[in-house]
Amino acid sequence: MKRFFLMALIVSAAILLPTYVCEAKDVWVDHWNSENVDIYVMDDTLTSGSSDSIKYFKVSTKEVRNGELIRIVHWNFIKYKSDMWRYETSTMDGTHMTVVLPGNQVFKFCMNALGWPYTVKEHWCY
Repeated sequence: MKRFFLMALIVSAAILLPTYVCEAKDVWVDHWNSENVDIYVMDDTLTSGSSDSIKYFKVSTKEVRNGELIRIVHWNFIKYKSDMWRYETSTMDGTHMTVVLPGNQVFKFCMNALGWPYTVKEHWCY
């Protein structure tokens, strides 16, 4: 009986434990008063890469108003050599990138999650 109980416990742990350990989260990072939306980073979508001259990362966010999903936005952040960080989103027209400002909470969350340092000079992120 003890062996059966022990085996059942081990099998249950093997099945249930990974679902809790690997669970993706939507992490609240900001509230935009101008649009009355809360911004949640979908932490399981964060990907990154780098080379000698470029660092970049991509992430998706959810815009939520009064508990209802408004839309999902895909963000691309990039830094070329010693230039400042820039980004574009899936809601932009794709003709340009915007400079990252120090108050960008999506940027801050991702940089912290990646463990990447950055500095703020004047009003820009480097």
